[in-house]
Amino acid sequence: MSLQVDAVADFICPWCYLGKSRLEQALTHIQGEDLPKVMWHPFQLNPEMPVDGMSFDAYLEKRFGGRELVQPFLDEITTLGESEGIVFRFDQLKRVPNTLNAHRLIQIVGPGEEQNRLVELLFSNFFEHGRDIGDKDLLSVLAREAGTEAEAIDRFHRQDAGLEQVLAEEQRLRQLGVSGVPNFILNGKYAVAGAQDSDALVRVFDRVLFASDSVSATSTRLH
Repeated sequence: MSLQVDAVADFICPWCYLGKSRLEQALTHIQGEDLPKVMWHPFQLNPEMPVDGMSFDAYLEKRFGGRELVQPFLDEITTLGESEGIVFRFDQLKRVPNTLNAHRLIQIVGPGEEQNRLVELLFSNFFEHGRDIGDKDLLSVLAREAGTEAEAIDRFHRQDAGLEQVLAEEQRLRQLGVSGVPNFILNGKYAVAGAQDSDALVRVFDRVLFASDSVSATSTRLH
């Protein structure tokens, strides 16, 4: 039996970046001929975000009541990131982008290793380098770096290409009960909410792949 992971995330969510790292660590434990497949799905944490985004300080003020109140959380997630090899640089963040264009690009690229590479580049460029991943020119550069074909990039630059698909998919996920990210849907049946650690994910993989209705079975193939 193979494993399909439908990963729901937003690229300005630090927990999603952590969740991606932990998911990838957990997936390395799966052995066999049928390698796990990961497909990324859109979810906008801030669907009302202005097209050009807003300053990071204004965002913190509006969403959390100011930097002073949220700084302990930023410090905590920075420490957690270090344990995952992620260097969060919240001090470099100047703007929080509207992520709709990034989600459009991801959907145009489609599932596969190229999509996974692009997702990594989006997270890294935002959180580790403070770049504006809402900027179409930067998105094109990152797409080329991920190996995206010129035809797909040209399609991305056509007005609203992929927009309807992104909005429809996000609406579908919300109707299914997805209300936050990260969220990992396994084989279309089981949802794992939050940035669970890799050991916890491996245990869930065990149950999904081998336990059927039981929650206690494990497989040596995974460990």
